[in-house]
Amino acid sequence: MVQFRLAGLTLAVDFTAPALLALTALLLPQEVLLRTLAACLLHENAHFLALALTGQNPELLRISAAGMRLELRAAAICPLHSSILILAAGPAANFLAAALFHAVGHPESAAANLALALFNLLPYRSTDGGSLLYLLLEHRFLEFAPERPRQILRTVSLLTTAAAAGILFRAGIRNPSLWGMLIFLLLSVFSEP
Repeated sequence: MVQFRLAGLTLAVDFTAPALLALTALLLPQEVLLRTLAACLLHENAHFLALALTGQNPELLRISAAGMRLELRAAAICPLHSSILILAAGPAANFLAAALFHAVGHPESAAANLALALFNLLPYRSTDGGSLLYLLLEHRFLEFAPERPRQILRTVSLLTTAAAAGILFRAGIRNPSLWGMLIFLLLSVFSEP
């Protein structure tokens, strides 16, 4: 992992991020890669805009093959409504972009943004949807049942994985990348302390 500070933010890049980018650059047509990268940049910039609007300061931006993860300086004192806005900003920006691209007749760009928004709403700890679900569960159960949020998230992630695997299998989708990502997302939920 390479780490450096840039304008008060620690940027940590795991070796898997450039490896994945290189692999996708080899496998995907250039226009697909560019659409995907544009959707990702829009998504992450929406998170940064929400951070700025809520007055929160990021401490660390970690980039890996699993995506980007922002950690706040004072996450423990970030108001719940601010955290919700920050987490929802990325998928919301992609949904809005998908609608706009669809309206102006660019179905490929609409599909890239829609796919990224839906993927990020999956209930895994490394996605916006999973982080949001965990945050809400933590807010509800932390005082009297601190283990409950992790248990519920693991159960929901397991059920989501089983449903997605069933859909992929039934549809005859044998793409090893999709299956690998599904397994990786599930394992990431169970590997957290």
